[in-house]
Amino acid sequence: MSELRCTDPRVGQLLPQYELGMLEDSEREAFLDHLAQCDFCHAELYALEPATDLLRAKREAALASKASASSMRRLLWQMRLLVHLQKRRIAWAAAILIAVSVGVTTWLWLRAPEKSPEIAHVGPLEKAPPPAPKSSLSPEQIARLRGVETRTPFESALSAYEKGDFVRAIELLMPIVRLEPENAEAHFYLGASWLQLDRPQEAIGPLRRAVQLSVGVEQERSRYHLALAYARAGHREDALRELETLIAENSVYRREAEQAKRQLLRSGTVK
Repeated sequence: MSELRCTDPRVGQLLPQYELGMLEDSEREAFLDHLAQCDFCHAELYALEPATDLLRAKREAALASKASASSMRRLLWQMRLLVHLQKRRIAWAAAILIAVSVGVTTWLWLRAPEKSPEIAHVGPLEKAPPPAPKSSLSPEQIARLRGVETRTPFESALSAYEKGDFVRAIELLMPIVRLEPENAEAHFYLGASWLQLDRPQEAIGPLRRAVQLSVGVEQERSRYHLALAYARAGHREDALRELETLIAENSVYRREAEQAKRQLLRSGTVK
């Protein structure tokens, strides 16, 4: 934007005298012609109007009291000073206004949140369904009402074993022993399930692993079933070894081991 300037500074400098009514007729007419063409002087004239009213009143008072020429010169000097200050004030005000405008615009731009692109909706928007009321039942109660088992896979396998569903028990136990190779109980029930299905050869591996992993009564239980698997699979010597170990250690399965040993020696197998 171009800066507003006086089109004829030689005539424009007569503005203070014009405001105070101190121009000759020829000068006054020349200034009025200039004022009609110069936007700068026209703006200055209206900007100085409040202050010049006061100075004009002082001039009239000075004329009424026949003040000296020095007083009139002082009044003219005040008017010119006012014009000079007014010009500087306008320049500074413009600079400040521009700076403030730039600062405010930048601040608003930085604080403006990023708007995500709007997605055009196809068809009328559907109202969201009202939230479902909260139930006072526990998750376990809700699961039972829905017929959903909340037990772990091993608990489900054990339940199937106790119900005599050995096929289901094996299906559940196979992934468990793969994921948890140190789970002695899973190995035992897997071998016992194979044994219940009259698949002693498949039972030997998990039962042997159960003996290695378990201790105490659990180990004695696993050893006894391993002896049965050996006997029914035709591994007579292996079966006798496991049974004699149970007898020698005076385990809780000693009576069952002695009975199985007698049966094995008599018939070559154990029922």
